[in-house]
Amino acid sequence: EKARYLRPCPAPCPDPNVPNTQGPNRVLSERRSEQRRLLSAIGSAALPDSDLLKLNQLKFRKKRLRFGRSRIHEWGLFAMEPIAADEMVIEYVGQNIRQVVADMREKRYAQEGIGSSYLFRVDHDTIIDATKCGNLARFIN
Repeated sequence: EKARYLRPCPAPCPDPNVPNTQGPNRVLSERRSEQRRLLSAIGSAALPDSDLLKLNQLKFRKKRLRFGRSRIHEWGLFAMEPIAADEMVIEYVGQNIRQVVADMREKRYAQEGIGSSYLFRVDHDTIIDATKCGNLARFIN
């Protein structure tokens, strides 16, 4: 039902500076090697208790999650492993908008017959709209 109004999000463009001579696996391997060299160089200059090296930890904090029917809402995202309080689960992805725009979109979504909107307030001024272009995080109940 929701597939009627969801448009596919554009795929990320490949990095033109990275040669793709031996397929996508080779490119990923080169990027990982480059990242290790960079982290090694930064690590020797950083303080031991510094948060400097934690900037790219989203990739390493993946949790086992399952998408399925929910008793609370139509759909939900469920943890398949224990998750401690204040622990990162998944990044909420969508368009950053202001309150005025969020109000207009909420009305428009209702007029279009979209049953659920996925507007997540970050702070007083910022809201993330994952209704039409978001990830599975919008289904966390």
